[in-house]
Amino acid sequence: MNKRMLAYVVYAPPAKGLPFLAVSLAPDGSVVAKAFDTAEEASAYNSEMARSRYAGGVKH
Repeated sequence: MNKRMLAYVVYAPPAKGLPFLAVSLAPDGSVVAKAFDTAEEASAYNSEMARSRYAGGVKH
């Protein structure tokens, strides 16, 4: 059984002065990205989004 789910990723900036990106990748190809000053902020945002999407919490 191949269960398709959202993927949550944090991308580091490719150059100084650019933001970290918290990115949600959906199985249908849609992408949502939000900029943050730190990797920790981006990761916390993704964790919160994952918890709100799935009643069972974050699963890795």
